[in-house]
Amino acid sequence: MRKSLHKFLDRSKAEVYLLHCDMWKWSSDNYTVINCGVQEPNMINIAAGLASQGKRVIVYGVAGFVLYKAYEQFKFNVKGWAENYGSIVFVNAGANGCYSICGRGHLLDDDQQLISALGMEFYDPIDTGTFIRNVKDGLQHNGARYIRLGWDNEVWKKLQ
Repeated sequence: MRKSLHKFLDRSKAEVYLLHCDMWKWSSDNYTVINCGVQEPNMINIAAGLASQGKRVIVYGVAGFVLYKAYEQFKFNVKGWAENYGSIVFVNAGANGCYSICGRGHLLDDDQQLISALGMEFYDPIDTGTFIRNVKDGLQHNGARYIRLGWDNEVWKKLQ
């Protein structure tokens, strides 16, 4: 999905900030990429700060790290504050356990319940087209949205 997201953002002319925590070396002339290092709570604070200034932000990360490590920042800095001024789309890879070999911190089995408790919109796309539509929708409206992905860079087969 990284590749699909990168292609979409490269083609779009929207001013977008993509934040990630040491996931890859990625750059673009068409949108701003910020590698926050292994600092998930700070990454959410940066995203909230950008959104509070009316910016459109995508946060991409491994599900277990982003949501578990930064849940307090979601509650206090995203919900009820930053989401009123800009858009934040959380794209979280690894919900299907594909990173389980890397340890428990890479796993997430209750993300839907945690996101629901925050009152955020939750998307679980079934193919690349749905994923990109979810991202577009999230960037077009103020608020916070969460997109759950399985394998990172997965190429989905078209449903018959």
